Amino acid sequence: MNLPRIALLGSQHRKLMDHFSSDPSGHERAAIVLFRKFSVPETELAGSERYVAVDVIPFENNWVTESSATHVAFRLKPLVDIFRRCEEEDLVLGFVHNHPTSATGFSSVDDVNESVLLNALKNRNGSRSELIALLWAGEKWHGRHRGGSRENEARQIQHIAVYGDGITVTGHRGEHSHADEILDRQAAAFGRPFVDVLQSLRVAIVGAGGTGSAVATLLARAGVGELIIIDDDHLESSNLNRVRGSTIRDVGRSKSQVLKEYINGLGLNVSAYSMNSSVDMDPSAIDVLSTCDVVFGCTDDQIGRELMNLALYVYGFAYIDLGLGGRVDEDKFGDAILRNHHARISTILPESGECLFCQGVLREDWLRRQQALRDNPDLSEEELDERYLSGGAESAPGVAPFVGAAADYAVANLFELIRRFRRLPGNVREDMYSLDFVNMEVSSKEKKSDLSCEFCQRGSFTLMKEGYRLNRPALGKRNELA
Repeated sequence: MNLPRIALLGSQHRKLMDHFSSDPSGHERAAIVLFRKFSVPETELAGSERYVAVDVIPFENNWVTESSATHVAFRLKPLVDIFRRCEEEDLVLGFVHNHPTSATGFSSVDDVNESVLLNALKNRNGSRSELIALLWAGEKWHGRHRGGSRENEARQIQHIAVYGDGITVTGHRGEHSHADEILDRQAAAFGRPFVDVLQSLRVAIVGAGGTGSAVATLLARAGVGELIIIDDDHLESSNLNRVRGSTIRDVGRSKSQVLKEYINGLGLNVSAYSMNSSVDMDPSAIDVLSTCDVVFGCTDDQIGRELMNLALYVYGFAYIDLGLGGRVDEDKFGDAILRNHHARISTILPESGECLFCQGVLREDWLRRQQALRDNPDLSEEELDERYLSGGAESAPGVAPFVGAAADYAVANLFELIRRFRRLPGNVREDMYSLDFVNMEVSSKEKKSDLSCEFCQRGSFTLMKEGYRLNRPALGKRNELA
């Protein structure tokens, strides 16, 4: 599974398509795409880099010396400033072109072009230079990777993922195994290519409690290739009513480790990894998120949730967030009665869906309250009130059928991102809806449509250049663990 992953935003993909179709003679066209490279150092996940596109630069007409429907030749001199930018901003060069009349993959001409380009880059920037090559042919992307020390050897990639209002994955390999029979019915419903796409994904689940353990086991049984489970909590006996894969013998152990062992013991073509850490305090967990295709937020920690809301824009992945809320009351006999209980599923991509602040899932006063309690757990409600930190996000009792239902819908949201199959009622949004378990209703809040939002409207954080991780000094610089 440790092969490079390539990520493009939908707007970048559209810009390239417009450029490719703009030649009046139907000749090949080329562009440079600059990538930011994310990796996980010194762990069992090392070696699986993710390259996220941050800029698209179409070739200008005077850069091209010759072109036809089957080839394109170009001058290197206009690219020198781009080479310099790669060195100064620590970016990876991408050479992107199309085959307008052929559905086949890379050609011998492409081999020569890539070798010449990488040699020129290596002469300017050093032997550690890299080149990502992308080809649009047959209505899909093909990709490969070359390193400066072996410019004549092309390395296979894991896939190319385009994040628009869904996720389009191409260039992946079908890795069929003994587990295929397990997924036959899923393939019958969605097609074998859908199963292959799931197999190529790396997905993180943040939180290994009731919803997180249910999400992780559903993803494993659906055939997702790599699962990374992140949680710094330990299993308690009160968790056993809802935490999948746990037994009484696991009480006191790391939740993430227990879940990892359970999934790997299923005998499926799935690799699960665990991290006993917290995403908002562990720099290595941030590095892991940056290499993932999809992240599920299954935590009631508002500070961690706020960080993932930021990370989805900076690192360009799909984010699915789950929450449970409700109110328990007493009836006239003094017995507990469930007045309200609902699950919320939010699905956000870098260029689609409202952020968690606009959805009302996050609020600044809730974050300040949690941080105050984290700094001083002994603060009373009166002291919190004095600091204008009263209230907080809803909590709900952990009832197994409800956490399981929330997980079912969240994983179905991932399916929907990859292969459209649903017809939603007019009052239900794709990016956020609630399941009311008491009144048996599915509904959504109205969109906030806040044009001043720095996350989902202005795009201030989308593919943001980092000094420190997520530009937060407490998280340290990348590859320098705090």
